[in-house]
Amino acid sequence: MSTQTEQTAPTTLRAPVRHHWIMTAQAAGGRQGTYDGPIDVHPGHTRTASYSVIRSVVAQEMGTETFTVLFFDMTPDQF
Repeated sequence: MSTQTEQTAPTTLRAPVRHHWIMTAQAAGGRQGTYDGPIDVHPGHTRTASYSVIRSVVAQEMGTETFTVLFFDMTPDQF
């Protein structure tokens, strides 16, 4: 009896997958903003790590590290 083994390329050789993200945030004083953009997610990269990168981008855009995330979504950027 034979078995089939699926072989995949090592993580370092696989291409990243482009995702689109959107985040709505509210800073002190009620100032709100909705931001979006692409992020290339490499194999083995976690959603948590991607969220941290995106949160840093939004913090830079808002000019503050202190804000509440009201909405966040990230999905592959292809149909």
